[in-house]
Amino acid sequence: MEFRFEQLVSASLETVFRFHENPAHLSRLHAGWPGFRLLHHEGTIHPGATTWIEQTMAGCIPLVLGFRHTIYEPPHRFGEELIHGPFSLFTHIHEFEPVGEKTIIRDRLAIRLSWQYGGEPVTRHLAAPSIRSLFAFRNQALERMADSDELVRLTASTQLTGN
Repeated sequence: MEFRFEQLVSASLETVFRFHENPAHLSRLHAGWPGFRLLHHEGTIHPGATTWIEQTMAGCIPLVLGFRHTIYEPPHRFGEELIHGPFSLFTHIHEFEPVGEKTIIRDRLAIRLSWQYGGEPVTRHLAAPSIRSLFAFRNQALERMADSDELVRLTASTQLTGN
């Protein structure tokens, strides 16, 4: 199943990318989302680095998800794929496009639960609504951070790395 989410953020391309480039900021982006916990990250999203989270499902089932970063093209794009968890397919591409002083963020996901976890039917009826809700939550959190200048404060001391 494929998803595409798009959001216009009131912050510069460089600020928005720098925020997303730091895996530690996932905790801020998901603050208040039930059952989310950042377990481990390597401080970078360069290809080969990993980020591990725990997400509690149905209020009582903890799932540990491990992601390996696969794409890093600052400040326009990065991506990761699942290396541990119940999905047989889970890729996530983040794209950033400047629009004046603002930035469009596009998230593209392809997901499918393994057959042992119900495959496509459970992906469609349980995972998909959760992912849509999560991205609506993330969008609101990012808007609040941009409007309060928290994004600028969090990224003021970091600089883009890479090519």
